Amino acid sequence: MHEIETKVLEVDTEGIKQKLKSLGARETQNTRLYVDWYCTKEALDGKHPWYLRVRKTSNGKSEISWKSLEKFVGNTRQSQEININVSDFERAKSLLGAVGLVHYAHQEKDRISFVLKDWNFDLDQYPGMPAYLEIEGNSEEHVMEAIELLELQNHQTLSQGETKLIKEKYGLNWHDMHF
Repeated sequence: MHEIETKVLEVDTEGIKQKLKSLGARETQNTRLYVDWYCTKEALDGKHPWYLRVRKTSNGKSEISWKSLEKFVGNTRQSQEININVSDFERAKSLLGAVGLVHYAHQEKDRISFVLKDWNFDLDQYPGMPAYLEIEGNSEEHVMEAIELLELQNHQTLSQGETKLIKEKYGLNWHDMHF
């Protein structure tokens, strides 16, 4: 899977939900996510060749995801992603440790997801910071079209990942985020 996405920062959660629903968007998920990140010992200095996470939803669905390093095109982040469903979150984490990978971060966040036409929208809320809307589309232009459709042109956007947002903008500890 190839992701093309950007984040619209500091959005009004209720306003975005109402706007998406009024446009005919379908809510596909409303959950708390628990995410644990793994890397090789050599990557601990921050120069990851890829990203690997184990993620669980509050309803018990779990997956392992591999993500390529991102490239930035205009106001979007683009990366490849492979997701594999797993039946046991804790055993999946144990497996990664058993093969020598290092657990280096844990986050929790609330997420409400919507689908509208060819767009995916994730309304995310981490502890201690304002909500943001991640918009995924088919191209940079397609993502910008969604921003206009939702009348969010006056909001700050960020194409980088959550790490930069959490650490640099809000000064929080990305490696340890719990509700």
